[in-house]
Amino acid sequence: MNITKKGIIILTSTGLSAEPIRHAAEKFFDSLPNKSVAIVTTAAEGKANNKYSKLAESQFRELGFDVIDFIDLEDNPQADFSGYSVIYVCGGNTFKLLNYAREANFKDVIIKLLERNGIYIGVSAGAIILSPTIQIAASVDPDPNEVGIKNLEGLGLINFEICPHYNPALDKELVVYEKTTPNKVIRISNSQAIIITGTKQKIIE
Repeated sequence: MNITKKGIIILTSTGLSAEPIRHAAEKFFDSLPNKSVAIVTTAAEGKANNKYSKLAESQFRELGFDVIDFIDLEDNPQADFSGYSVIYVCGGNTFKLLNYAREANFKDVIIKLLERNGIYIGVSAGAIILSPTIQIAASVDPDPNEVGIKNLEGLGLINFEICPHYNPALDKELVVYEKTTPNKVIRISNSQAIIITGTKQKIIE
């Protein structure tokens, strides 16, 4: 569920790298008023120089985007996202991303994007922060909480939790974790994505 009922949310483990996900996203891109994307690098080690940040940039270029900007919420919490039709949030450290997303009031940025029928693409940590909580990042194949945040409440733009990079080796930890959370946990492998349009959601693979 997307709480705004507008726009499109694409939740992934590896962005647009899997062909079925890229193909599905491309159909949505075709109807955008402009081909402009903000790539949020806050969680990624090395930020804009991270190899996956660079990969996303080249993928958007191949898809015909003419405005491709890197934005770091840590360095630029006042960034203006109003001109972008797509916001792509890189993976990396979930705690760090949530910390700086809060400081930048990023939830409002996403809501405004969706209200103008834009597209949010979350990669791994960028998907997890939309959930009611990021506790899964502390419990299943955990990230280091390098910013030391205590409140793990997520942005709450979706009503379920995500386990990105899912593989069966995580099942034992996941089963234990699912007993501790009231939320549904949806697993997505590196080749899967959840696409949410309004109140509908489906898994692409």
